[in-house]
Amino acid sequence: MTPFDYVSLLVSIVIALGITRVLTDLGNILQLRRTIRLYWVHVLWLINVLLWLLLDWWILYRWRTFEQWNFFLFLFVLVSPVIAFLLALLLRPEVIQRDTDLKQHFYENNRWFFSLSALLPVVDAFDTLLKGWDHFVAQGPIYIITLSLIFVLCVIGARTKDERYHAAFAIFFLVYLLVFITINLRMLV
Repeated sequence: MTPFDYVSLLVSIVIALGITRVLTDLGNILQLRRTIRLYWVHVLWLINVLLWLLLDWWILYRWRTFEQWNFFLFLFVLVSPVIAFLLALLLRPEVIQRDTDLKQHFYENNRWFFSLSALLPVVDAFDTLLKGWDHFVAQGPIYIITLSLIFVLCVIGARTKDERYHAAFAIFFLVYLLVFITINLRMLV
């Protein structure tokens, strides 16, 4: 077993737990759709978190050639999956049952959800830097612009309960993830 195999094992478990949580929540929402108060923005954020977790797992593979692993680098690589897992937890009410109001739950947790989300672009920037300055520069200026934009939008999301803002941001983030995946598809391997 290589050092990367060893490190990626626990990181993959955390990611898998997050994916399991999101898929379970989506399944529960489908099963109880007639008895709960759905909120499409909440469902869209579940999908966004699922895509982020999948992307985290896919991008983890870029660390495969790194050989100088230490405990602190291991902890750092674990940060983004742990944040995404916590985001998945924040999106789910403790119990989904009849009359659960997903809109109310979303706005009761938006401050924590988006405060944690604001950490993701920061972690992403450090992750890219740790892979080397050349790798960071190769991302181009749009990389810094989009990370900064996502950070600012998350900070605003943590401070506002404006439904139009949250609807627009949920859609924007989904489009951002899909564009990122499409543009970088060949580079993610």
